[in-house]
Amino acid sequence: MRKILLIKSILVLILSTAFAQDRIVSGTVISAEDGFPIPGVTILVKGTMIGTATDLEGNYSLSVPFENNILVFRFIGSFTEEALIDNRSQINISLRPDTKNLEEFVVTGYSVQPKREVTGAVSSVKGEIIANLPMQSFDRALQGRAAGVQVASANGLPGGAVNIRIRGTGSINAGNEPLYIVDGVQINARDDAAFTQSNPLAFLNTNDIESIEILKDAASAAIYGAQAANGVVIITTKKGKQGKAQFTFNAFGGSSQPLKYMDVYNSQEWYELRKESWVNAGNAIPEANTLNNMGILPSNWQSLSPEELDAVAGNLSTYDWQREVMGTGNLQNYEMSIAGGDERTLFRVSGSYNYQESTFSPVDFERGTLLFSLSHQVNSKLRIENNLNLSSFSQDIPFSTSGSFLGNPAFASSLILPHNAIYNEDGSFNTNIAGVLNQNVVMVNKYNSGHQRTNTIVGSLAANYQILENLTFRSMFGLDYRLLQGEQFRDPRTPDGAGVQGRASTQSNWNVNFITTQTLNWSKTLALDHHIALLGGFEYRSETNESLRGSAIGFPSYEFRTIQSGATPETLSSYWSGYRRAGAFASFNYDFKKKYMLTITGRYDGSSRFGVDTQYGFFPSIRFGWFIKDEAFLRDSEVISELKIRASIGKTGNDQIGNFSARGLFGAEGNYSGSGGIRPIGLENRNLSWEINQSTNFGVDYGFFGNKLTGSIDLFNRRSMNLLLDLPVIAVNGFSSVTSNVGELVNRGIELELSSTLVDKGSFRWNTSFNYTYIQNEITKLYDGNQFLPSDPSIAVGYSLGTHFTQQYAGVNPATGRPMWYDINGDITYQPRAEDRVHLGNSLPSHFGGFQNAFYFKGFEAIVFFNYEYGRVITDGQFNSLRENGTRLTTNALREVADRRWTTPGQITDIPRPYVGGPEVRSVNMNTGSSVLLKADYIRLKQLTLAYNFNPELIKGLGLSAVRVFAQGINLWTYSEFPGYDPEFLGSGTGIIPQTKNYTIGIQAGF
Repeated sequence: MRKILLIKSILVLILSTAFAQDRIVSGTVISAEDGFPIPGVTILVKGTMIGTATDLEGNYSLSVPFENNILVFRFIGSFTEEALIDNRSQINISLRPDTKNLEEFVVTGYSVQPKREVTGAVSSVKGEIIANLPMQSFDRALQGRAAGVQVASANGLPGGAVNIRIRGTGSINAGNEPLYIVDGVQINARDDAAFTQSNPLAFLNTNDIESIEILKDAASAAIYGAQAANGVVIITTKKGKQGKAQFTFNAFGGSSQPLKYMDVYNSQEWYELRKESWVNAGNAIPEANTLNNMGILPSNWQSLSPEELDAVAGNLSTYDWQREVMGTGNLQNYEMSIAGGDERTLFRVSGSYNYQESTFSPVDFERGTLLFSLSHQVNSKLRIENNLNLSSFSQDIPFSTSGSFLGNPAFASSLILPHNAIYNEDGSFNTNIAGVLNQNVVMVNKYNSGHQRTNTIVGSLAANYQILENLTFRSMFGLDYRLLQGEQFRDPRTPDGAGVQGRASTQSNWNVNFITTQTLNWSKTLALDHHIALLGGFEYRSETNESLRGSAIGFPSYEFRTIQSGATPETLSSYWSGYRRAGAFASFNYDFKKKYMLTITGRYDGSSRFGVDTQYGFFPSIRFGWFIKDEAFLRDSEVISELKIRASIGKTGNDQIGNFSARGLFGAEGNYSGSGGIRPIGLENRNLSWEINQSTNFGVDYGFFGNKLTGSIDLFNRRSMNLLLDLPVIAVNGFSSVTSNVGELVNRGIELELSSTLVDKGSFRWNTSFNYTYIQNEITKLYDGNQFLPSDPSIAVGYSLGTHFTQQYAGVNPATGRPMWYDINGDITYQPRAEDRVHLGNSLPSHFGGFQNAFYFKGFEAIVFFNYEYGRVITDGQFNSLRENGTRLTTNALREVADRRWTTPGQITDIPRPYVGGPEVRSVNMNTGSSVLLKADYIRLKQLTLAYNFNPELIKGLGLSAVRVFAQGINLWTYSEFPGYDPEFLGSGTGIIPQTKNYTIGIQAGF
């Protein structure tokens, strides 16, 4: 019996051992990038065919034989990872993205292409590159990020205007803005705000952007026809992805500070400067006259000696008006999103709140957004897609966005005489301000008020129906709706409102932009190697714009600030405008073995903006690509990992003119002999058509050493023809000009983009990116053989747009201190005339770009990004006012200028001696001609980011999948010789609110 039991025990032990050769290993696979689980990861037992895949939540479970000890984790677009099992039964893995082996797709005209097959000039900026930047619109965040794309801020208003030029300025009078498309909806980017600058593109939260594609050459943009001459910017927002629902929370906050303060004279220094100007004018009592200019001349001044009068000035205090109106602003941002889906339905919902104060109180920006994206596969043939973006942003407005208004704090704060007190001893505002700037701008800024609000709906609904296996129909309907409302109040306690007992103004503006696009896509592969894709479509766009404005005066008190409280209606106006555009388009794509690629597109467009005889136009293009790397002589190269040549030519149109420029118009004249009257206000031009943009492009895309070094080089020639100019006509018919298609200009240049992975060892990675653009702009033709425009001689054949046409400054006469100029013959003159003007530099930069270094070590990351511009020469109205040294007007002076002024014979300088009243006898103003032209070259540390990503294993117990904390600085450092507030600004620079430095800290969490 014992033997039998022993034999049974041995058999059980043997069988148990045999069955115990397998063990169960389970775990979760997440993304090292964001900490979210990854479904569909393949897990294999190394050296066997045993394997499984992760589920929707990234979980797996696998039976592993005891003799095998390594698991292999593979997922498309990620590095393969291996893990030793040893005695572990649970193995969690984080997969790092492998962007080199993940085929990148690029959104182009009405389609998506693998980047390898793109044959045009297209730059792509991924959403993560511009994420969490404290900027209210994505266009501002593009600065320095893409070759050929110049971005400049008009000022530092939160939510203010931004200027984008793609491959230069291509028009003189028509618009130069690119076409913006958000999820298939073409956006109206015109600013219709009456009381501030309100950037329509600020409706979109930058962190909701997945990618931005920029179509730069005419061949890529030609499929958009008459609206694509200035390039196309395609924005794709984030969508849901298959897998477990992923929640994200993002928050950051910080402060904004002025880029700089003007270093102006104190009270005693200004007194000495002004006294010196009186002496130079031959005045016998300079001390008394200077004190009189300052409004502090003692009543007994005639009995006081010059030394005693000097003592009056010596006892004066100095008040810093700049720091009183320019301070620190707060900023904060909060976001939450949820995204996920299954094999049939994908969704994403996000909401955000953003607030930023300007350094000029009470100017600010406040926005709330809600973005909803849904995609549902109804059946095997039909998929429905919906995108909806709701946005409302409001702005407390400045006294003025620009200009030399006495009450404009941005203009007056650096120029007010420094001895003027801001407050009286009892704390009330001092209103007895001496000098030409005689308003207390601190009081004006506090008492006057205004508000601008913009409500936006941008949405689309699309259906994709697969008619046949290789034939798909897509129907899309989109809407861009914007309601803009504004109000402004000039307080009766301030000079601008005192004379009328207060003035209130109001504005309402409605913009309705409707678009529908219907397309058919067909594709076929023939004999394995020949791939053909055809696209045909029709598009219709209608836009209407309505506005209502009014104002009233005579308010019972300053507490009543809305227009209905005014005793007297002052103005009332309204208008309606609109246009329609329709077009049919097609494209043909062919490639052989993905090695030789050909694309032909054409669009036939019609627009209501143009003459009845020229309302339609055809815009064709052709592109060719050759993927040389796949040729036998390069296929096995270990140095060259990618090489493609691209060439293209295409034609696009520019329809950015008035909606009725081609029409013969009549306008109401109001009261005419007791009745309503009308009169002609515009001549008809039946042949007015769009400006034509024809460009050629040759490019090379390259990669070396396993794509550790990648980039592209593009040469382009952009020719703009049929420019819209005002052609003079005989004035006897009541009109002086008619808009016509005359003139040509060209933009030629080179673009370079370069990215590299300099180090990728263990836990340390160092990535760099660099882009550079050189552009030469030249006017090549005007009308009637003219070499310059009679109305504006600075626009001349052979010169660039933005060229300064003025007298050349020769400096200061060392013997007398008088300013000098060159006449047309190159001789010295003290009274330059109009005929002495020459072309001197231009305001368009010839070189610009950006470069970035990104460092990653375990969970740490550091990003350093610079942008730069070179070759731009501008004039700055704010600096010009300070440069006068308080001589023409009683205003303050800039130290670096006033300290350089001529004071003694033999002195070599560029600043003449001060002379009260401005120009000396038989001379002109010291700011005449090129004396005020300034180099605006700069290099700026645009972004510095330090961040730490927590190990997902450490935070898993908290229910979190990812946590990232970061600190960031914007505009931290600028190298430039420019003496004004900011070398980046556009326009005159007079009284604009400058850009700011921003400091933020934040946290991102996923769960």
